[in-house]
Amino acid sequence: MDITEFEALDADEDKTTAECIIEFLLANQDQAFTRGEIASAIDRDPNTVGSNLSRLKDRGLVRHRRQHWALTDDLELLERELRHSQYLTTVTETFGPLITSAEEASAWSDAQPDRPHPSETNDDTTDDEPITQN
Repeated sequence: MDITEFEALDADEDKTTAECIIEFLLANQDQAFTRGEIASAIDRDPNTVGSNLSRLKDRGLVRHRRQHWALTDDLELLERELRHSQYLTTVTETFGPLITSAEEASAWSDAQPDRPHPSETNDDTTDDEPITQN
């Protein structure tokens, strides 16, 4: 293993799941993926990825059709959101994290859903509507 690979081993652990999702989808803009494919690619829990995808969709940063997810085509919005995220990272580095104890982290973790995300079911009531930008 060369030093570049070695240094990269912990790089993703410092990123949030949402950041990993956006980074992955940005690197693969010409494709759409299932929640499970994204989770596998970024090595995160599928339920956590599903929750993050829903939040990213609510913010207009990803598109969702049936079981597949893709990056927004509004790259200006994406750029603004990434700048905001970088600002929050700076605030956290300056003033400390919002979650400061193992108990708080556990409470957030326990709040994750135990059932599959709706995009991973074969339910015919999935969102087939065209994606609209806000």
